[in-house]
Amino acid sequence: MKEETLNLALRSLFEQGRDPMFIADKRAYLTHVNPVFLVLYGYQEHEILGKSAGMILRDPLAGAVFYKRILRQLLKHGHWSGELNVMSESGEIIPVWTQVIKTDEGFSAIQVDLRERDKITKKMEGLSRLQSVATLAGGVAHEFNNILGGIQGHLYLLKRNMPEQNEKEQARFIRIDGLMQRATALVQNLLSFSRQKPTATREITLFSLLENTVEMARKSLDKQIKISLSAPEKSYIVFADAVILKQHVFEIISNAEHAILRQREKKAYTYGQKEEQIHVSMGVTDDGHHVEIIIRDNGAGMSDATLRHCLDPFFTTETVGEGTGLGLSSAAAYMQQLKGGLEVESVFGEYTDIRMFLPLASELIEPSEKQGLILLVDDDEDLRDSLSEILTCQGYEVITADNGIAALDLWRLYDDRISVVVMDIIMPNMDGIEVAHEIRRTNKDVPVCLTTGYTYQRVPSELRVNLMRKPLNPELLLKYIESNIA
Repeated sequence: MKEETLNLALRSLFEQGRDPMFIADKRAYLTHVNPVFLVLYGYQEHEILGKSAGMILRDPLAGAVFYKRILRQLLKHGHWSGELNVMSESGEIIPVWTQVIKTDEGFSAIQVDLRERDKITKKMEGLSRLQSVATLAGGVAHEFNNILGGIQGHLYLLKRNMPEQNEKEQARFIRIDGLMQRATALVQNLLSFSRQKPTATREITLFSLLENTVEMARKSLDKQIKISLSAPEKSYIVFADAVILKQHVFEIISNAEHAILRQREKKAYTYGQKEEQIHVSMGVTDDGHHVEIIIRDNGAGMSDATLRHCLDPFFTTETVGEGTGLGLSSAAAYMQQLKGGLEVESVFGEYTDIRMFLPLASELIEPSEKQGLILLVDDDEDLRDSLSEILTCQGYEVITADNGIAALDLWRLYDDRISVVVMDIIMPNMDGIEVAHEIRRTNKDVPVCLTTGYTYQRVPSELRVNLMRKPLNPELLLKYIESNIA
């Protein structure tokens, strides 16, 4: 009875096991193969039974000496185990760990498919290389940052002592300043890529960030390209730095625009024949623990060679001076820093999908009231818009004005709802200190944060306001607002 039970168990293991198995007679001709074996190598049973195991399982990367060594091991010790590279019926070379046991009737063997192991190994090797490059990039960036600081200081001194009427030299300084901005952006990318630039993560409403980024892309990118956004839910919360995450999303959308423009330049279709699209979507992954951002374009797509290297640092298909090759690799590094991930799928000539995965900070929550209403006043449109987007991404409701008189009008309209006032001092019509005096006539407690780019600027102590120097640190501003909204 015990023998019969054992035989039944072995037959069940042979027929239903997850690993390939085969049995051969004394001449090494196959007599039995299990279903997994047939699936792995792509054969029908009648095609290989009675065939030589040595021919079916021959490693095209090994010579006759290798097989003689296996045979000697089997005859001397009765078993052999090791790795083989077996060619399937379709021609694919499959790495398998194989253990062969000599029996009275012939040979029995079990194998393990190593392809998944090889994928993990290659991924780990890639991560190791990436980390080495990141370390080098961080060191270069720190040194370059110091050099840039010195250059900027000396340029400032030269510009201050130059007569304003020298228009030609002033134009040169403007061009140099533009180049310095590009160099600074490159350094920031390098530091972010190397993870040596400190980032402060906080809870952000992802849909608001994507909405603001898509709107910014619509304003600044090619107007013929349709940029759309969709999400089944708008309440997903993730931990991230809103500024950095927005930058990466915008860069990926910009890459998508370049792919569409390349296809347009190649005249792959006539004007109006194809709707050029970039679609941004958001949803929860199957595991329920991550939010997935998908950015898809119907542009030129990537060739196999480009797809293999698109996440490599400094790899770019752009011409010299058009790109650093840090966009995708930097985004991938940041996703890993957030314990998420980034994947690329592309079909040449058809589309490219960039998938960004971020862990959910909490379960899906019902839309709630905004944390507070912020009155933001600044005559610089770019600064006003960027700060408004950052505050909106943090869950605040924001109303804006570009001068002191407009700010007072908004204050009188919403004074019972405004939680914090953030206001520039130097503005046309009415400056920030004058507006603050008017606000204090009716409300002595509302938090007011005045901003200025001038180091000599002072504010009257009786106003009881906070003063922040420009350029504003978004993290510092957010801390100020959070500490004043209970």
